[in-house]
Amino acid sequence: MNPTTPRISLIALSQPLLPRAEAVAEQLAERFPDAPTLTGVSETEGGVTFSVGDATGNYTLIDRPIPWEQIEGPCDLAWYWPEATEVMRGHQQHLFLTLVDEAGAAIDRAILHTQVTVALAATSPSVGLVWAPSVTVHNPADFTVVATKMSAEDLPLQLWIDFRVSQRDDGDLMLFTTGMESLGARELEVERYTGEPNQLAGAVYNIAHYLLEQKAVLKQGEGIGLPDGGRVEVSVGPSMVDPSLEVTRLAFE
Repeated sequence: MNPTTPRISLIALSQPLLPRAEAVAEQLAERFPDAPTLTGVSETEGGVTFSVGDATGNYTLIDRPIPWEQIEGPCDLAWYWPEATEVMRGHQQHLFLTLVDEAGAAIDRAILHTQVTVALAATSPSVGLVWAPSVTVHNPADFTVVATKMSAEDLPLQLWIDFRVSQRDDGDLMLFTTGMESLGARELEVERYTGEPNQLAGAVYNIAHYLLEQKAVLKQGEGIGLPDGGRVEVSVGPSMVDPSLEVTRLAFE
């Protein structure tokens, strides 16, 4: 994701309410004491523009639901939030948050985006939210619990990245990520895996966290040792999902 590309999240509401910037600023400071202060506020009837650190942001009240065709799939796949489809089908308005930060590193931008999203959800009648970089849906309360524990050493990748596991026709598993690119890294893919879905997702999660925390880049032909003694071979090439995208392929031995 280019630094000038806005980071976006959408917050589904139970009623049409635009939070006051003062309340959002208070929640940001209370929940994230190390976060920059929300300043430079300009409020209108339909939206709020602000500055926070080196970023410029805006949130707008949209008097219609988030288009269902955009979130039906993510709701169906949200195993971690069984009520997602029911809840998200029922909302009638939402807040549209954008944040642009041309100066910060990708992880720092994601952390700030997460913090502002939590503050906005806490000051509105929020019932669900969409993390646009990975097109995933979340329960605001669960999102907040994870976000308030995040640090540079404990990145909330379950909020930022979709680790999508599916079954092949022959019974083996495959995996691809969505959201790594927004964090400044190549997406990860596993074309074939024999084992349990949670084992595959957990292993790729740990690899993704290492890459992002250490700002590491895997190269063609490298190998990764696993705690259980296994090994992952690395290659770089076109995505099996979108051939126009170059990804890091992981082959588990």
